[in-house]
Amino acid sequence: MQSWRRFVYGAVTVAGALGAFGRPATAQGVVSPVVLQLRPRPGDLLRLRLDQTIEMGVSERGSGEDTTATDVTSLVMLARLSVESADLNGATVMAVADSVRIESSGSYQSDVLRQAKLLQGQRFRFRVAPDGSTTVAGADAWAGPAVGSLLSQLPATLPAEPIAPGTTWNRSVDIPLAAAPDGKANATLTATFRFDSLSRSGEFAYLSMKGRLVRSGPMQKPATGGVTEGFVQTSGNVTATLMLDRRRGWIADARTVIALRSLVTGRGKDSPPLRVRMKITQWMRVM
Repeated sequence: MQSWRRFVYGAVTVAGALGAFGRPATAQGVVSPVVLQLRPRPGDLLRLRLDQTIEMGVSERGSGEDTTATDVTSLVMLARLSVESADLNGATVMAVADSVRIESSGSYQSDVLRQAKLLQGQRFRFRVAPDGSTTVAGADAWAGPAVGSLLSQLPATLPAEPIAPGTTWNRSVDIPLAAAPDGKANATLTATFRFDSLSRSGEFAYLSMKGRLVRSGPMQKPATGGVTEGFVQTSGNVTATLMLDRRRGWIADARTVIALRSLVTGRGKDSPPLRVRMKITQWMRVM
């Protein structure tokens, strides 16, 4: 589940005060520009925990009625990342999902969440580049959106050049959503990133992001087959905070909040439009 890469579901990621991560550098004078990269070392073992909550409310308007249903789904995933090798172009990492737990107050579960259930005990190998982009070998379930958050919360968004605290930059990327009215969706994220501060030791870099998600297109065909009907329009806001461990070369903490509103039309002559509200909260950290 999925940003940023794919459980944002990213990919993307959230709403905690930066002060919760430690004491950022403030009155430390002029700070020289530094390079922000993902560069884990061969032999490193990272133990990750991913917590994600999806709140979804649906309103159906028609014949004077307004029916609203709300479901809350939570996911907890524990995983290990072992760095097998590294070079100038990136690192090769083996990931193992040790535990996956999903709880829901209702009947709704997206394809991504159903896919995540199957990951427990499985392993896969991927490459991560210094800018945060990742490539998964193979086309099995591990290559799907459900594993993206374990890989990177910033898909190819880290600048290549040295930057100083206060620097901002813009990116536009396509990311998968962990939840959507049809259970499958890619959305376009247009975001502004900011290098907020550097710890006094220079070991931790604190970043934040604010962006907007937009998606418009036909409903995706369900995994169980059947006829696809309807057109969905989705928009929403994303906020994220991240802590990059420059010594270990990995994102140590990433928090994301995504607020979405969708309108589903064209489901049939006698079917009124659906208005769907979602809030996706995600927290990924190295334990």
